[in-house]
Amino acid sequence: MSVNALGHLSISTSKKDEWLKFAGNVLGMQICQSNPDGVTRVRLDDRSYRLEFEEGADEELTRIGWEVPDAAGLEDVIARLEGDGLTVTRCGADEAAARDVQGLAKTVDGSGFTLEFFYGQRKSVEPFISPRSANFVTGGLGLGHVVLMTPVFDDAVRFYTDVLGFRLSDTLRLGPARVAFLRCNPRHHSVALIEAEAKGIHHFMVEVTDVDMVGRAHDACRDGGAGIMMDLGRHSNDEMFSFYARTPSGFGLEYGHGGVLVDDSTWTVTEIAGPSLWGHRGSMV
Repeated sequence: MSVNALGHLSISTSKKDEWLKFAGNVLGMQICQSNPDGVTRVRLDDRSYRLEFEEGADEELTRIGWEVPDAAGLEDVIARLEGDGLTVTRCGADEAAARDVQGLAKTVDGSGFTLEFFYGQRKSVEPFISPRSANFVTGGLGLGHVVLMTPVFDDAVRFYTDVLGFRLSDTLRLGPARVAFLRCNPRHHSVALIEAEAKGIHHFMVEVTDVDMVGRAHDACRDGGAGIMMDLGRHSNDEMFSFYARTPSGFGLEYGHGGVLVDDSTWTVTEIAGPSLWGHRGSMV
């Protein structure tokens, strides 16, 4: 596969202070100092960052960072993207260094999302310290997953599978809308695509090692840390025990534990009848 994992997400927001309180006080992430241009990064593990927040008038996902194994992997992805007719920017050493990576390229996909492809992200020599004693499931599985709404669903599925080398895990229908769950490592899905009239982020997910941390984060939301969009439940496809909080930007954040790991040699693609075995009551609207 060309892409190893979901590496990081960049979010533009006019509510950065609210985001940082939510990330630290509710989710247990470690907040880093802002850099000179006002971007604040957030750690979940030994990487220098997994999330970053920049000041902006619009509440939106500005970049999706996909990790590749090395320089050869980056060249392979660039060739695939250019072969698919996309314009690719090869970023110089200064821009790569500013992003804490050794190599970096970026493009805009057919849905309109800005994608970054990188290798060699810096690991911090300082230990990750969660203000809520949370431990996140990352490593080779990456940040978690991101769910994107796209008006060009068929082309988006083709792009992620044929161009980027993702594999289809499952499909689902939410009313008339089709959903595809796609993986690039043993995590059940690193990206899911929802058929929609306009592009945008639906939610992103982070996973913790302790089911009680899910409960504590849920309590923190109930105590005023954030609104709950969908309550505790277990998904039918990746078996994640989770709930969905409303982020300061208005889209969802899934906080979960116990996601299934896919064995490519035995996994069979299915269309699941519904998103959850139980729970997850509420609405993502």
